Amino acid sequence: MIYSLQGVGAAAGTFFAACQLAWYPDPIKSAGRFTGKPGISDSKAIMRTIARPAFWMSAAGATFAAAECMAEAARGKQDQWNATIGGMASGIVVGAVSKRPGVMFGTSLGMGLFMFALDMTGPNAVWEDDQTELNRRMYGILPKTHQESEALGNLKEKYPKFKDL
Repeated sequence: MIYSLQGVGAAAGTFFAACQLAWYPDPIKSAGRFTGKPGISDSKAIMRTIARPAFWMSAAGATFAAAECMAEAARGKQDQWNATIGGMASGIVVGAVSKRPGVMFGTSLGMGLFMFALDMTGPNAVWEDDQTELNRRMYGILPKTHQESEALGNLKEKYPKFKDL
């Protein structure tokens, strides 16, 4: 799981960096006195622009997976508190980009609360204990074939121009 989240983080960071590079039309250049041709992007600067977000998002994903797995192993339970611990650990990594402890602490709390809420809701978008009752409500009420109501039939007779709608 750690490697898959690390790969997803790296892909998200690369996508973010590609969007960032495409957003600004100015050429990306390395700092230096005599570097490259004017108006042309420097490949070293482009790689650095792509590598930084890819590294940090990959590190955040790996930290989340590692902290969640360690919390599950230490606590012996599989519940939303493990995701909270993983979210807080990855929040520290995300906030570390700013190099400010207050931002790291706030990001840690925010990510922990977000992951708690996300994991607490469960895998389904609808809160229902009985899945068969949910399926009956979603798919069992409508008839198998379409039947027009009497009101719709009367409207189609009244306005024959719209009867094929």
